[in-house]
Amino acid sequence: MEVPKPTFYERKLAFRLAAKNIPYKSQPVIWYTRANYYTPDFVIGQKLIVEVDGKIHSMKFRMTPDRIRQRALENLGYYVIRIRNYHIRKDVEAVVDEIIQRYFETIDSQKGNPKVEIVKHDTYDSIPDYIQDKISQWAIAFNHSLKEGSWTVDYFKHHLPEYDSILVENQSVLERFMLLLLGLNLKIGDDGVLDFEHSAGIFGKSIQIVRNIFGEQGETAGIHLKNMFNVSAPGFFKNLVFFGGPNINPRIVSIDSLKSLKAHINEFNKHFSRYQVSVEEVEVKDECLYAFDNIKTNNNLHWITEWNI
Repeated sequence: MEVPKPTFYERKLAFRLAAKNIPYKSQPVIWYTRANYYTPDFVIGQKLIVEVDGKIHSMKFRMTPDRIRQRALENLGYYVIRIRNYHIRKDVEAVVDEIIQRYFETIDSQKGNPKVEIVKHDTYDSIPDYIQDKISQWAIAFNHSLKEGSWTVDYFKHHLPEYDSILVENQSVLERFMLLLLGLNLKIGDDGVLDFEHSAGIFGKSIQIVRNIFGEQGETAGIHLKNMFNVSAPGFFKNLVFFGGPNINPRIVSIDSLKSLKAHINEFNKHFSRYQVSVEEVEVKDECLYAFDNIKTNNNLHWITEWNI
């Protein structure tokens, strides 16, 4: 696990925080999914994350991952503020005063919105190569057996080990499996837009199943599943545009205009926001434009290049 070295402006800010006796940790490791970690510049107290941003964070290729990761951290109960190098250089005392103010605000709110404690683990749950090769076919086979009343922890606990016990032992594998099932259960509404109310209902059941399977760590496991979908949501929409569905279930929907795509994004956020999962239009745009320049699979998608936000 490699932790980046603090920059000049991070060291300058750390010196002033220490001088004010403000409790902080510099670049602690935070696992926002079971397989993905992040080292923010500072955690002040228990809940406030301070990121010190140089010019690179204003560049488009960094803005989308910054936003996605911030949503994941907020799902864990953190508050995130971003400070530009310029402001530290101009008036570091004013920056420290702002941080202190936000720190006391997070203390006041902590009782009503406690931070989720992440149990430290020595190694992340990697997905073995043989699972990567088989998990999609397992999901398809398992999905054929699912009925309305089968979305229960008892059913999953009993039947998943028939494929491999790792499905109920490795959190990363189960998270991946649940997202595959979500993709296999997409439905079209009467208006031609995916029925995201139906999908959100399945996602809610998936969270409960994951929580129950992992017992004491279940609350964390449920949040990790939300964060996994937050991370993959822009790619999910790209696949809807280019392939009509996720890789495991293509040709479900036809999105042939910006109007249709935006309607899908709005419906997705309307129903999935209850689970702290959302996607921003600019994130989907970046994914689609990158794919348009590199995949070249469909000449009917030139409307993507006319996308203005």
